[in-house]
Amino acid sequence: MDSTRGHIFQAEAILNKANTQLQELLVKLATSIKTFPGFLDMDTVQAIELEPIVGFPDRGCIVVTPEGFLKELVLSILPGAATLGGYEQSEQLKDLDLPSQEETVYLYCAINVLVEWIEAN
Repeated sequence: MDSTRGHIFQAEAILNKANTQLQELLVKLATSIKTFPGFLDMDTVQAIELEPIVGFPDRGCIVVTPEGFLKELVLSILPGAATLGGYEQSEQLKDLDLPSQEETVYLYCAINVLVEWIEAN
């Protein structure tokens, strides 16, 4: 039993090393973009949205930041003064705590999205 459990720990260590390398590549790509796009063409939030991954739990709106990190973007619409359009918007980027397997998939998808964006621009 101990040797089989050891294989799981070994696999987890390999996955963590891969995630570290994918994160480094994502940072390199993101920081190479001179003008990072605005989320939904907004001026207030620079981020690129990632599509939800089928088979994983709903994590909200996951984005890549200009620094190359995966974050959850939480947008809140608050009632405001009518002279300012009737509402105010609040944006918050929250850290993610993803399981290793899920992190691998999101990092890989983020790298693909950035490469596609760079090639298109």
